Formats: sequence, structure tokens, C-alpha cells
Amino acid sequence: MLIAYFWEIEPPLIGYFTVLPALVLSGLMLGALALLMSSAIKQLENFAGVMNFVIFPMFFASSALYPLWRIKESSPLLYEICRVNPFTHVVELIRFALYGQFEHASLAIVIGFAALFLAMAIYAYNPSKGLLGRRAEPGQGR
Repeated sequence: MLIAYFWEIEPPLIGYFTVLPALVLSGLMLGALALLMSSAIKQLENFAGVMNFVIFPMFFASSALYPLWRIKESSPLLYEICRVNPFTHVVELIRFALYGQFEHASLAIVIGFAALFLAMAIYAYNPSKGLLGRRAEPGQGR
């Protein structure tokens, strides 16, 4: 928000209050995705590499750099890819919330993916059922 101020972007005062829940919900969704991914990755060094192959493509194939309507004008295929990308809906939710507007579809998609990623991460971390229960113990030679 401080950087936006220096670029002379002045959202309405209500936008500062409506963007906070959008930021929290977006952080929960992306954090749940990271937890899900970390349940399948055994070494910390591999985690950074996998995150680069997941987060960067999600970022670049979203509306974070260009508005969705502009992407639709330039490339219909990229527009369809952006529409199914959950990160696009995170960006749209934050973008609209900053100006005090409510994006129903993006909110539903972000909540849905946050719940899905969190449920999958909880299952994966369950020692009796998830991915951690199927991992080999050190020294067992699996």
C-alpha cells in the first residue's frame, strides 16, 4: 500500500478496509497450497525448486501483470488459461476490494480453493492416512 502511494495510486478510503479481508483470505489460500506441497517434498532444497515451478507459472499466467480484459483482447487462449488459474482470482479479488467493489465469482473461487488446499494439506499431514504415513523411516532402506 505504501508503494502504491508513491506511484500516486489513490484508492478510496473504504478500499483500505475492504482489501484487508481479501489479503487475509488470499494469504490463507496460498499458504494452504504451500503446506500441501510441503507435505510431499522431503528436502528443503527441493521445496524452493518446486515452488518456482508452481508459483511462477501461476503468477505469469494470471491477471497480476495485465488486466483480464486486456489479456482477452490480445490472446483468447491465454485468457482461458487465466480464467482457470486460482491466482487470477486472488489478484482480481484484491484488485476489486481495493476500490471497494465486490467480486462474487473470485471470492467464491478463492474460498473454494483455500478450503480444498487446506483439506488436502490436513489429509496429507495426517500420520495415519496421509503422505507422511507412507514415508519410509530413516534407515529402513525404502
